[in-house]
Amino acid sequence: MNEIMQTRRDMLKRFDVMARKIEEITTFVLTGEKDCPPCDIRLVAAGIKAEDMEKIYDDLDFLVGEFLAPRTSGKAERDGRIIAEYSFDSGISSEIFICEESNLPAFDWWMPYIDKHGAAQGFYSAESAVSHDPASDISRQSEAETPLSETVSQANDADVEKSGIEEKNAPEWERIYGKVNLAKHAIAGGSVIYAGEIMNELRTLLIRLICEKSGITENYAHSIDLLSNDYQKELIKTYPAKPEGSAMVAALAAELALFEKLMD
Repeated sequence: MNEIMQTRRDMLKRFDVMARKIEEITTFVLTGEKDCPPCDIRLVAAGIKAEDMEKIYDDLDFLVGEFLAPRTSGKAERDGRIIAEYSFDSGISSEIFICEESNLPAFDWWMPYIDKHGAAQGFYSAESAVSHDPASDISRQSEAETPLSETVSQANDADVEKSGIEEKNAPEWERIYGKVNLAKHAIAGGSVIYAGEIMNELRTLLIRLICEKSGITENYAHSIDLLSNDYQKELIKTYPAKPEGSAMVAALAAELALFEKLMD
């Protein structure tokens, strides 16, 4: 799988987790135009009423800024909708159409992540529904045009295998993001002891993952100091220098970065 397609998959997985953390989002749909390139992501995030839109935008914008680090961001309003626009260093750009369930935007195809009230199913046609991201088909077609057919075949096989790994890790990612968000809000609210306990839980999981990558399957806490690798060195950065806001935020960011490397 090419790098853009892999980045797109990872990004969509994170968008899905973020959307499920926002109570006001009752419809969340991946959409797009026909033959849209993998570097363009179009999403629809809808709530029940107009008053939900600003809350959805504020929460999504915060989460995107914290966890996806966009190069640029913007906000527009059109046709009674808020459009959040982001571009990333990877070359991917995204637009999130935030609206009421009664004002969904039209696109050539759609794939639901969340559809609590059937708003997407009621608005979009069954013929335009897709069961998987069409950008993956476009990416594979582009690869198939190269003369290296054997290499492409191997890449596609690896793609299928990786997809299975991602599906298996999805619930774990959701749990991790949930704890990171809890810790972040606790720090912001001055509850540094509570935040520290959450971060300790996350660090314990990191220690287990590091040990298992090194072939150690028990006594993780006793074994971690015996290892000498980059993971173990980065783990040290997850310990805050002081029990205060900026130091704890830096340590929490180090935990998230290490999770991303270990679960890649």
